[in-house]
Amino acid sequence: MAAVLTSSAQAKRLRRWRILRLGAFLFAIIVGNGPFAVSWTATRYEQWQSHRPDYMRAYGRWDVVADSATRSIHAAMLRTGKVLLMAGSGNDQGNFDAKKFRTVLWDPIANTFADVHTPWDVFCAGHAFLPDGNLLIAGGTKKYELLAADAPDGKKHEYEGLKDSYIFDPATERYEKTGDLNHARWYPTLVTLANGLVVAVSGLDDNGNIDQGNTESFNPAVRTWNDHPDLRKVFPTYPSLLLAGDGRLFFSGANAGYGPAGVAERQPGLWNLVNNAFQPVDGLPEPELNETAGTIMLAPAQEQKVMFIAGGGVGDTQTATARTAIVDLDSPDPTYRRGPDMAEAKRYPGAVILPDDTVFVSGGSTAYRADDSRTAEIYHPDTNAFTAAADPHVGRDYHSEYLLLPDGRVAVFGSNPLSDDNAFETRVEVYSPGYLYRGERPTITSAPTQIPRGSTITVESSQPVAKARLIRPGAYTHVTDTEQRSVALPVVRQVDSRVTLSVPRNSNLLPSDWYMLFVTNGAGVPSVATWVQVG
Repeated sequence: MAAVLTSSAQAKRLRRWRILRLGAFLFAIIVGNGPFAVSWTATRYEQWQSHRPDYMRAYGRWDVVADSATRSIHAAMLRTGKVLLMAGSGNDQGNFDAKKFRTVLWDPIANTFADVHTPWDVFCAGHAFLPDGNLLIAGGTKKYELLAADAPDGKKHEYEGLKDSYIFDPATERYEKTGDLNHARWYPTLVTLANGLVVAVSGLDDNGNIDQGNTESFNPAVRTWNDHPDLRKVFPTYPSLLLAGDGRLFFSGANAGYGPAGVAERQPGLWNLVNNAFQPVDGLPEPELNETAGTIMLAPAQEQKVMFIAGGGVGDTQTATARTAIVDLDSPDPTYRRGPDMAEAKRYPGAVILPDDTVFVSGGSTAYRADDSRTAEIYHPDTNAFTAAADPHVGRDYHSEYLLLPDGRVAVFGSNPLSDDNAFETRVEVYSPGYLYRGERPTITSAPTQIPRGSTITVESSQPVAKARLIRPGAYTHVTDTEQRSVALPVVRQVDSRVTLSVPRNSNLLPSDWYMLFVTNGAGVPSVATWVQVG
């Protein structure tokens, strides 16, 4: 018996010795790989924390859902539910020289990508939706820049623009040639008017010079461009222009770079397309930092309030700002008032209207195409304040795009930080706002496909409706989206599942196009959108 006990004691000592040796071995690994171990632990904790129900209800959630394998420079939400990602040469001289131009269609539901034949270099063109929901794209790249060190004359030669103009038809999923622009444009802005015409302004011409105020409009009935020599206004490139309720175009002051650098030449204001008059809008804080800034018309569009978001200094300066400013275009003397600062100063902020009237602001960089800001916030117009949102996993700066999807999520594409190898981000990341985790979503079970302005319509919803919104799909590039707006459809009556909604009459407020119709319940939870055509 004593021998058995001795043997048992020895076995226990041996097990303890082995456990101590294993512990020492693991300790040595942890000490030797401390940073890795800490990083691994932090990543696992972050994943666990970000998927907790209470966390997602408060802050939302990010998911990297795909890799487009495309250097997307432009993105547009089509009426078919698919997203058009346009790269052209994709800021790649080799692709340009080889005439390798690319466009892909992303289907968010199937999460698949399909190539689209691209007949010209759409890189750095402008675009706007037509009343039939087709996308007009004009301009592009005729020639890449030549730096002074590489030029025979020792001078820098800027990018040169094209006169090419195309329509993308979501039904056929093909580009269709139209009449050419009258003026070549690279970095232009296109904006659709209430009468269905599309105005094109700004850009670099076919010699690399800033456009000297030439204004032209596209007539979709005959697919040609008409020059307007009586309308002359010099803008910096990619000026942020929004159609105001009185029919004028509001230039927020935000832009993407080229052109006159002085504050006076980048003056915000309201431009009258009848008599070419320009009413300055003053009061923008830090007006020298309006390059690479964001602009968004706050919801509902009936209130005519526009928000200016972040930005930086002219050119490749590293300065950035966290300031926002808001202007009421309905005021007889519209003036910017400072809004709440964001959590971090940034250039290239992505801003998207959500169905609950809040604004999602994400990404950007704290310097010029560098030091990405992996932060996101939600702006609440009712309290004039930001609240934190979940942080994205992927940094986004220059050449990134942000779009609201019909299911209420936000898809983010692109990013082209400065690097020796001209790096480009091709992963697709999707943000799911907190409202998607706050209970059952209402469902639109019936709605008209055609919606006349000035009428009332009846929709059927699975839940009582607190708000109804028509949100115009986005067409985003270079921190510029002239399309985004959310128009309120006031609830006239509600009996059981049937809801009668009032449609505004003003075509400047509600231009003809295909819209996403969302209804939202009392808890702020939106439905999946139904596509409807206005006009």
